[in-house]
This record gives sequence, C-alpha cells and structure tokens, in this order.
Amino acid sequence: MLRNILIFHSGALGDFIQTWPLGLALGRLFPQSRVVYITQKQKGILAEKLLRLESMDVETGWHHLFGDGSRLPEVCRQKLESAHSVFTFVAKSGDEWTKTVLSINPSAQVICVEPGPPKRMLESLAAFPAVASGISQMLLSIADKGIRPVRRNETGPVAVHPGSGSPGKCWPIDSYLQLIEQLHHAGHRCRIILGEVELERWPADHLSRLHAADETVHPATYFDLLNELSQCSAFVGNDSGPGHLAGIIAIPSVVLFGPTDPADWKPIGPRVTAIRKQPLDSLPVDDVLQAVLSVLPQTLVQAKAD
Repeated sequence: MLRNILIFHSGALGDFIQTWPLGLALGRLFPQSRVVYITQKQKGILAEKLLRLESMDVETGWHHLFGDGSRLPEVCRQKLESAHSVFTFVAKSGDEWTKTVLSINPSAQVICVEPGPPKRMLESLAAFPAVASGISQMLLSIADKGIRPVRRNETGPVAVHPGSGSPGKCWPIDSYLQLIEQLHHAGHRCRIILGEVELERWPADHLSRLHAADETVHPATYFDLLNELSQCSAFVGNDSGPGHLAGIIAIPSVVLFGPTDPADWKPIGPRVTAIRKQPLDSLPVDDVLQAVLSVLPQTLVQAKAD
C-alpha cells in the first residue's frame, strides 16, 4: 500500500523552515498518508515537534540515491517503495537522483521543487494546483497566527542573535553591543544566542565582548534553540535560521537585512518586522532599538518606563 509522502531537503535551517507550509499543506490534503521529511537529524526533530510530521535522518544511507540505488539500506528502501509521492529539493527532473528513485518505485510521483522562499516554491509547483493552493492557504494561516505558537515569556529577555551563515548578512558587532546597552538603559534584559558558526569562526575579542554584555547561551541543538527562544519576549537578529524559527512560532521579531531582499526572504510569521539597509553596517542603532521596543509587549514597555 502506497501511504507515504516523502520530502527531501538538505539546506540550512532558514531554508528548511521556508518549506514548512508545504509539509503542513500535504498533511491537510492527504490525511491518510504519512508525511515524512528526509533531512538532517536535528531539523527532522524540530519538524516532528512543531509540525507533528515524521522524519528520517538523511545520513542513514539516503545518499545512495545519488549513485548506486541497490546499496540503499532496506529501511530506506521500504519507506521509498511505500511512497505515492516524493517531493525533492535536492534534485532536478530527469537527473540521476530522480532516475534512481523511479527505478526503486516506478509508481511514485516525483516532484522537483525549486529551493528558496515560498514564492519560488509556489512557482515550481504551478503544475500541481491543489498543492500550490494548499501552500497558499497555509501561508495565510501562518502569517495570521504562526504555527502552533509557543507560549512565550512576555516578561523574559530580548533574544539577540548577532550571527548568520554569511558574514555579509551580519550587522556589526559594535552595533549589537550598542543596541544591548540601549535596551539595558530602557530596562530590558537580553539573551545573546551564539551558534556553532559564531563560536568557530568569530575572533575571540568578539565573543568575549558579547559574553560580557549580557547572558550568553550556546544552544547545542535546534530543539535547544527553540527552548531558548520560547523563554524570550522578543527576538532581534540578522537574516538567519534563528530569525526564521522565531518568526514562525510567533515570537515578535525584528530581522535585519542587507544584501538579501525581505520581500522574498522575510521570515514567515505574524509578528515579524523586517528592516533593510544597504550597506547593512550603515543601519542606525536607534532605528533598530525603536523597532524592538515597538514589538515588545506594551505592558512590559510601560512597566519599564514607570
């Protein structure tokens, strides 16, 4: 019995979150099917928690689809053989990966989806109007209320994420430090979130100054990151995975853009403010401060002012 829908994705956290309207739409359109993300383990755990879908670790042998399909582990083969639809962000129509999938399950419908923001995803699914319509409906729902909104701590600190996968997307450290100082003056605590990229690549001076500025956390997993964000009253950071996660779980967020266009890449969610300035290092601290204060719960802002 063909009962699975598989979604293959190998991109970064922010790109992965942008696909969630597809996963949710497929769950609605095919309630008798099991929607399964084939992706990196941490991302899969996050999707299981927030989307109530299933996942499999892409590192359990799925790479054989790029070469010798006969070497695909049996557990993966069974999952693929029982799929009626395969949505892939890792292959193009007619390439070796797609041919290997169809050699294992000739009955499967293999749909290649263009990686990128929802607009691009919808364009690549134009030939599948029911799916595209379902995604559009999910986007409207997420823009209105997020997905399974996490109960945030309205009196908690402001989450500050100064990093990104690309240095060109980062507002200067000095600007973040000034912002944190100004938030302190306004009576607000901050929680500085640093990921593996920052810890591995940033100069020791950057890290020591951030550690001295306020509480600093280093989430070991995406699930840990989710827990950290849920304890905060708001989020401010660059165009990055944590910003997309904060936005989609309805944490009031201010996300800073430089080279990328927020018209395409703004996080999906009901309380997201995007600020773009080119070059990004010319963005004034006061502009960001006022944006953060505007998204904080007004009862908290008033209490601090009093």
